[in-house]
Amino acid sequence: MTSNRQLALIRNLCSLGLPPQTLAPSLLPVLRRLIPSHSAAVFWVDERMEMTGLYADRLLPPEAMARYYEKHYKNSISGFQAAFGARAAASDPVSIHKVTDAERASDYFRDILAKLDAYQILYGVLRNSSVPIGQISFYRGEPDAGFSRADQAMLRGLLRYLSVGLRAQRSMLQPVEQAPVVEEWLGIITPDGAAVSASADWSRLVRLLALKTVNPRRAREEQRVIAEFLRQICSHFSKPDGTSVDFVDLEYESPWGRFRVRAYRLPNLQIGAADHVGLLIGRFEPRALALARGTGASKLSPQQREVALLLANGKSNQEIARALALTFNTASYHVKQVFTRLQVHNREEVEDVLLRLAREAAGGRGTDQRAATPPSAPPH
Repeated sequence: MTSNRQLALIRNLCSLGLPPQTLAPSLLPVLRRLIPSHSAAVFWVDERMEMTGLYADRLLPPEAMARYYEKHYKNSISGFQAAFGARAAASDPVSIHKVTDAERASDYFRDILAKLDAYQILYGVLRNSSVPIGQISFYRGEPDAGFSRADQAMLRGLLRYLSVGLRAQRSMLQPVEQAPVVEEWLGIITPDGAAVSASADWSRLVRLLALKTVNPRRAREEQRVIAEFLRQICSHFSKPDGTSVDFVDLEYESPWGRFRVRAYRLPNLQIGAADHVGLLIGRFEPRALALARGTGASKLSPQQREVALLLANGKSNQEIARALALTFNTASYHVKQVFTRLQVHNREEVEDVLLRLAREAAGGRGTDQRAATPPSAPPH
């Protein structure tokens, strides 16, 4: 996808009016194609510039996040509030930090950054008018090329859209229609909620399911809340009449969106040991978001992408003409071009193609059964 297409896609995604928690998991991977980095994160703040929540491609485990909060977050010089306040007060909302030799000798570097391969960070301050509301950060490792002026300029140009898409919203005016699962990860646990084998991506989805917000200040509570949530899932294996089942299929709503959980009882080969439970967790994506990503992954022109979205929403040629201020003949011409480029024969097929393109563009976020745990994202 060209930079122009990616830019148009980001503007489109940020204009959908979705809750920021729902948008962030799909938005960050798109942004990292424009600003190459091994991970990215969004941090939301209140009027005191205290962190109220975060989302990261790779989340620090609860225990590590608790240590970060207790040891580093409140530091009057290098803590989050002081560091974010300085960035928010600067004339340029975008800045780069490369870890210095002196910083490599610090506890913060040894405790957090070195383990996360976060040697270079690109920051952007998000604002609602003139009020700072958060920060977006991109991370690169020690051997990676440094963030360039072009990267800074790219982020600077995107901040107006990101500030709209990622600002907090009080409520949704109407329910969000969901598309199929966009990512799905498998983990293995004990019936009492302890992880036996789980990737960092699986753990990330569990935390989004169990927690309304991810916040370092409440990190000590996370493990208890998550374990209790997992125990509740496992309790569904036992029915009220005393019988038991080997498979459970559940759906959950959270501020982060809708999730599907399929739980499987797994026999434990150790004599006398309790069975394990396999949890396949999938995250649904709002239909509007998936369709927008699908158009961004297509070879359609900007005008044709607008037409394709209207077709996917069941609009007639006349309705498309009115919506886009086109003549009927021009709208009909664009509809034919969309059919040709998407290789479909009627408007009913347009939605299926766009959703397929969105799934393919999500590349690599499907079912994963590996137990390896990759590095987690830095807290800021």
